Amino acid sequence: VAANLERHRVTLVRGEARLRAGRTVEVQGPDGTRVLRGRTVLLAPGSAPVRPPGTALEDPDVLDSDDIGGLTRPFGSIAVVGSGPIACEYASVFAALGIHVTLVCRGKRLLHVADAEIAGQLAAIFSALGIEILFGRGVTGLQRRSGRPVLDLAGGDRLHADRVLIAAGRRGNVDGIGLEEASVEVDARGRIVTGPDLATTAPGIYAAGDVLGPPGLASVAMEQARVAMCKAFGIPLKAAVDPLVPNAVYCVPEVAWVGLTEDDAQRAGIDHVVGRARFAANARAVIAGHPEGMVKVLADAATRRVIGMHIVGDEASELIHAGQAAMRGGATINDLIDTVFNVPTRSDLIKYAAYDALTGLERRAAR
Repeated sequence: VAANLERHRVTLVRGEARLRAGRTVEVQGPDGTRVLRGRTVLLAPGSAPVRPPGTALEDPDVLDSDDIGGLTRPFGSIAVVGSGPIACEYASVFAALGIHVTLVCRGKRLLHVADAEIAGQLAAIFSALGIEILFGRGVTGLQRRSGRPVLDLAGGDRLHADRVLIAAGRRGNVDGIGLEEASVEVDARGRIVTGPDLATTAPGIYAAGDVLGPPGLASVAMEQARVAMCKAFGIPLKAAVDPLVPNAVYCVPEVAWVGLTEDDAQRAGIDHVVGRARFAANARAVIAGHPEGMVKVLADAATRRVIGMHIVGDEASELIHAGQAAMRGGATINDLIDTVFNVPTRSDLIKYAAYDALTGLERRAAR
């Protein structure tokens, strides 16, 4: 990143920045205060971990997603509090390292933003890896006893672990950066308000990334920033952020999806058909030693157009782009079936998921 900034002759100013009126930014740096002024300001201050009530214990063994990377000593067990992407990623990584992991989830499933069936598959895979998942067990308190952190759980149980990771989400860094002084509006959830061009309520000030709320993906944040600057400087390159964004969770195995989930399709009243293909039946996945997971394709039953793709399995974050490309082009399950995929590849699973969806349509017609 530093080399790229230098190549584009970008001046990097280090310090703590705060907005002032009139598109002015005041930076408190190691060499004193510096005031920067510009025709355009882009706000992209990122996010910080959220600690739910009862988990704010100051303890060197109670960590969040910002400081978990600072671990320097081996340990035997960890309790991960949360059920979202960050919680799943760290839980699976620690389990792969041979550490006993307990995943404490307030709700009844993992990854509430993902397809429910895919989330259920992931939970089953996690359990097979030795991860203990406690659903419906919110944390009511956190204390330290006998030199170890202890979680008080809903229902009265206590959970002892060598380390605790609080992974209950993140919140945009909007506090203390001078938004009110610069007349930048924030909504009831603490998210910066912008229009389609990513402009805030203050003239000449734009925003991108986690401060705008979900999906909280680096890929989306970068694209938002590109669109904002194209709008700000009249560059006819990008007019809007892609509405068909692929999501990925980098746990072991990965989860990725694009388009509608089954619940989305049902709420929208879309008559749809589902096709599935298992990694266990794919030669490349078996050869690689990662036969866990599946590809799931959703198609509109009337038009056969693909409206969603969901994957849990090895390299799901790579495979999902084929689904994104298909949907952007308005492809049908017949188009996927007619496409020749290399064999052996994991991508071939997409073709067989389409075959399964077609079979479902034929069975429906036969009835």
